[in-house]
Amino acid sequence: IYTPEIVKKYRECYKFTMKVTKHRDKTMFIMYKRVEEWYRNKNIDYNIEKIHIKSKLGSYTSGGCGIGASLLAGLTASGVFSYMDICIKKLGRFSLITYALFVLFLGLKILQNEDDNVEMYNIFLAVINDIESKS
Repeated sequence: IYTPEIVKKYRECYKFTMKVTKHRDKTMFIMYKRVEEWYRNKNIDYNIEKIHIKSKLGSYTSGGCGIGASLLAGLTASGVFSYMDICIKKLGRFSLITYALFVLFLGLKILQNEDDNVEMYNIFLAVINDIESKS
């Protein structure tokens, strides 16, 4: 399976390309072409690669959002119950606002990372399908 190697290359190349272009659509077009080059330069079994990519996509899109989202849900739930019992009486509004902002920013960061991963694997799948259709 060659996809894990491409994931590493993609992440490094994406950061650099985004800094240079500062435009998401241009970056995605460039990344599509680079991923296509990476897959074409190797003699790989595209069916196995598609199975690997679809399993990764399935874990993101079928409710199993990964450890990050599970951690966020656990922190939120435990924090709410603990806060309702103890913190509201003792610490006041400042700690409630601080906790809510922490959870909000953590949630946004986690969801952004999950979205980037889904986007990356969708590009991989589209490239493989495009290569197979041209062959």
